[in-house]
Amino acid sequence: MKTSTQVLIVGAGPAGQALAIELGHRGVDCLIIDKNPRIGVAPRAKTTNVRTREHFRRWGIADALRDAAPFGVDYPSTVVFTTRLSGHELTRFHNAGYCAPGRNPLYAEHGQWIPQYTVERVMRQHLESLPSVQVELNTELISFTQGDDGVVALLRNLDTGAEHTVQCLYLAGCDGGRSLVREALGIHMEGNFGLSRNYNIIFRAPGLAEAHAHGKAIMYWQINDDVPSLIGPMDTGDRWFFMPTGLAPDVQVSLDTAAALIRRATGIDLPYEVLSIDEWVAHRVVASSYRDRRVFLAGDACHLHPPYGGFGMNMGVSDAVDLGWKLAATLQGWGGAALLDSYECERRPVHLHVLAEAAGNHARFSNALFEEGIEAGTPEGAATRVRVGRRIQAEKLSEFYTLGTILGDRYSASPVVQQGGGTTDAPRDFLNYLPSSAPGGRAPHAWLHDGSSLYDHFGQGFTLLALPGASDASIQQAMRDAHRWGVPCTVCKSDNPAVTGLYRRRLTLVRPDQHIAWASDTWPDTHELDVFSMATGQLPVAALNTHPKDSQPQEETVHESGS
Repeated sequence: MKTSTQVLIVGAGPAGQALAIELGHRGVDCLIIDKNPRIGVAPRAKTTNVRTREHFRRWGIADALRDAAPFGVDYPSTVVFTTRLSGHELTRFHNAGYCAPGRNPLYAEHGQWIPQYTVERVMRQHLESLPSVQVELNTELISFTQGDDGVVALLRNLDTGAEHTVQCLYLAGCDGGRSLVREALGIHMEGNFGLSRNYNIIFRAPGLAEAHAHGKAIMYWQINDDVPSLIGPMDTGDRWFFMPTGLAPDVQVSLDTAAALIRRATGIDLPYEVLSIDEWVAHRVVASSYRDRRVFLAGDACHLHPPYGGFGMNMGVSDAVDLGWKLAATLQGWGGAALLDSYECERRPVHLHVLAEAAGNHARFSNALFEEGIEAGTPEGAATRVRVGRRIQAEKLSEFYTLGTILGDRYSASPVVQQGGGTTDAPRDFLNYLPSSAPGGRAPHAWLHDGSSLYDHFGQGFTLLALPGASDASIQQAMRDAHRWGVPCTVCKSDNPAVTGLYRRRLTLVRPDQHIAWASDTWPDTHELDVFSMATGQLPVAALNTHPKDSQPQEETVHESGS
């Protein structure tokens, strides 16, 4: 195991592995550890959303994840609401989570219904191909101390009991809701604790898929006054998940009682084999701080919320992307102090917004949707089911169709994003994502005529998107500024009408995470605005004794005639 590394990552879940991938792609030396073997049958997440899969595309592993789908990517991502699996259907949502394959102009990758442990396996296989990354499972963090020049961590190998120290420049706590890193820093969680007590039960049930009349779906919500719950297929081998909702405080579910509970909830008598039971409590909380000097928090270590909406794992991956490129920039000498400071500034508003969305979805779970007489085989019962179905369509829309929330993250108030750039943010809406080329937002996506995504032509560093009318003088000055600051930058030229219609300015500077840092029609003089100084959090040019650096910008030209 390494005795020194640039970044030590504690926690090898999706957030930790995403951070390691982001750093590894940039040649940053890092060690990622986890006290668990990261195997098991109980996934915490099952939805990989379109934004996370866009990152997978950027890393070159979106196809690998698609191929790992247990039911294939053509399996319908339908959500069915029914009284029981054996009972009456109330309503259904098609293409929940935007999992349907095909090209959508709004995003580069569709969503995917896939167990978290499979997602982690694909990520870990990719990590093994990155020479600067080392993964050590069954290894725990015991303690750490930090000084002005770095962090010293004490680790223990749980297989051998051996302890040793690792020196690093930065440490990232991606170690979940019970984060040891967060506790060691004395950072506390703020918000609403104990919203509900829940169980995640994994079981095997051969024949269950054929034993009901509701067809293929990723999830069935069972609305009744007996055992309101969620149930759905999870993996091959007839493996399913089951989540009873609203259990009385004195009810305890065990390996001995879970099968009977599933049988009651579904109304289908099969020999259920319970594989695991995971009890958890839903919270709506966020960390009081995401950083203490050289130590950062990401993922569940700094935010927890109910799982309704499928935001959690995906939000942790986006945390890692934001933090990852900024750590790499700092370590490689082209990121200034304000860049790392911007991590919390950018991510906290996103977390608070999503926490509110998830908590609202949680308030409308199975118990809250029940009405008396819903299971009755009478005209009155049928009328009740129609009424409840309409209510579900209205109240649960914000849980299954959330493209505005998924793609609408904006870092408009960030210190490393242009302020007052002459454009305004589009209104935020959970359902209707409105692409905006205003600084701070995700760069609008388009498919090009050669079948590629616009994103495929963005560089690993910054990308200067140049549209018709952008002067050669502006582009050349931008490249000189990038070279002066040592910032990796690619020029991407496009005359595709889809692209020119989405971007309001002739020049748009896109960050490594595909968010827009700056936009204008001409590249400014450094006395007006030193763009790369601002976008990388470095000191103003006048305060530096600048020298040309080794990093050379590269230019790629993308010409699409549109005819």
